[in-house]
Order: sequence, then structure tokens, then C-alpha cells
Amino acid sequence: MDPLRIALESGADVAGLARVTPLREKGAIEPGLLPSAKTVIVVASAHSRTALASSNLQVQQYDTISTYENVRGVGDRIVKQLERFGYEAVSVPAFIPIDMAEGKFGMVGAADHRAAAVAAGIGSYGKSGLFLTREFGPRVRLGSVLTSWEGDFPPPPSISLCLEDCTACLDECPPRALLGNGRIDKSKCGRTIFQYGLRRVIRFIGEMMEGDPKKRRDLLKGFTLREIWQNFMAGNYYYCFQCQSVCPIGTRPKDEG
Repeated sequence: MDPLRIALESGADVAGLARVTPLREKGAIEPGLLPSAKTVIVVASAHSRTALASSNLQVQQYDTISTYENVRGVGDRIVKQLERFGYEAVSVPAFIPIDMAEGKFGMVGAADHRAAAVAAGIGSYGKSGLFLTREFGPRVRLGSVLTSWEGDFPPPPSISLCLEDCTACLDECPPRALLGNGRIDKSKCGRTIFQYGLRRVIRFIGEMMEGDPKKRRDLLKGFTLREIWQNFMAGNYYYCFQCQSVCPIGTRPKDEG
């Protein structure tokens, strides 16, 4: 039984294996996630490079939805295959649902997919804080499958893909939220990438509660509510893809090396 072959045949564009215990010790995987887990299978699903570079926001968002759906489908297929072989396995959400309880507020996932991907040797962190793969740069979405399968595989070599003299992601970040060395001003980034996310919903409800009748009617007919509704229906609320789009890693055709 070859988990990597299963992952690739299930539709992953890139896949790798890492041991669970070191990641648990670092706090990258919650202890309650499948206590029997010995191995994490990390999968990456690639975006369309053309879609992310589009000037049309809906094209960018649609590709993101599709990419996340592929991660989910890959994880589901891997789990079912492993269970057929008699192993326990769970696919950890790559996006939503996520724990919204006090203390986490939907900002911390049950597994750090980037840390798992680094441990699996399929890429490295970039200056933007995004995870980079050799094949696709940061234009991927990651997922993780925890399993009780325990095989004999050597630790992968650590790699560094970010170009030392490249600052494209830092220079092109619209709100100037990327500070280098993986540091991010999350407040600046959040105001741009999550323009119509939960905070905007809370603000909208407050405006409705405090507004006079005319204000409320205007709000109900306005763009903000239409956009929030669309995000609810689509299950996606990302509004910025610049750091992914401008990164030169993984942009060359395969026949160019």
C-alpha cells in the first residue's frame, strides 16, 4: 500500500508524507485529531495561473472555489482508499468549516497545513509567508489527511525555493501588508482579502440596528448585502490574490526545466 500513489491517483498535483508526532509536539496538529494517527499525507491542488492573474475578480474567486473543492475531493478519496485497506484516516478541512469558538474565532485551524507540507518536503515558506511548491509556486491550496498507517520512509531533505533577491510579493501587495521573512501585518491584509467576511457582516448588522427606516431600506438594496449574500452562497470571501499571482516560482513550462 503506497499512500503517495493513492494521493496522486486521487487527483493531488503534489503530495508528500510526514510523521505526525513531531508536528503534534510543535502544536501544528491538535492532539484530538485522530489519536491513532502516525502519518500525515499532505496534498497540494494547483490553481490556474491564468485565472489568478486575471483582472476579473469573479474569475479569481471561481478558480479558488474550484481549487478548494479539489482539495476536499482528493482528501475524501484518500480516506476511503485507506479505510478499504483497514487503516483509520480523516481529512482535515483546508478552509471551512473551522472552529469559531472563543479563543480561536475562526482564525486557527486544527492542523497547520503549511507546517505539515514543509515537514513532508514538498516545498518551503516564501517571504510572503505563503507556502511555495517547486511546480506551482504559491498557486496551490493545501490539505492534510491523518492516518494510522505507519510506513518506513526517510525524512525528506529541507528545501528553500524563495529567490533571495526577489521581492515581487512584497512590492506588489496592495495594502503593503507583507513585511518580509514571512511576517505579515494581519490587520492590513485582512482588511483587503476579507473585505466582505465576518467583520463586514457584523458591521452591516450594526448599521441596520442603528439606522433609521430609510437607511435600513438603502442597506437592504445596496451592494454590500448583495456581496455578502454571494459570499454565503459561494462559500468563498477572498478578494486579493496578488502575492500568489506575481511570484515567479513555478511559472516556467515543464519543457523549460
